[in-house]
Amino acid sequence: MDVTKVRTLLVDDNRPFLILARHLLASFLEIEVIGEAYDGEQAVQMAEQLKPNLIIMDLAMPNMGGLQATRLIKAQDAPPVIIIASHYDDAAHREFVAQVGAEGFINKRSYENDVIVIVRRLLKELSDA
Repeated sequence: MDVTKVRTLLVDDNRPFLILARHLLASFLEIEVIGEAYDGEQAVQMAEQLKPNLIIMDLAMPNMGGLQATRLIKAQDAPPVIIIASHYDDAAHREFVAQVGAEGFINKRSYENDVIVIVRRLLKELSDA
């Protein structure tokens, strides 16, 4: 996949966190935030409509959580890379994230330091593929 900008969808029910994430990602030239969703149901719809390259999604949200939304999005044609972000950082949650097909996990407490490292690693993997 030849991508100059990673078209990114942010998904989180915590609006202040979304504002912070959008602000943080705006400083990186390789990322273009193309939309925001506030629960898993919106994420599934927006993934189908916007065709992002990357979704950074909260684990725990009302209506539909990140795990179920990831399963449904991964069943779409040409699904995006999905990274789950959560405060729940333990072996069991990381295993659940891997089982539904997400490519990565970010602890929200270290989001600022980790998100661009993970995005750049994924970009490298995609360009090498």
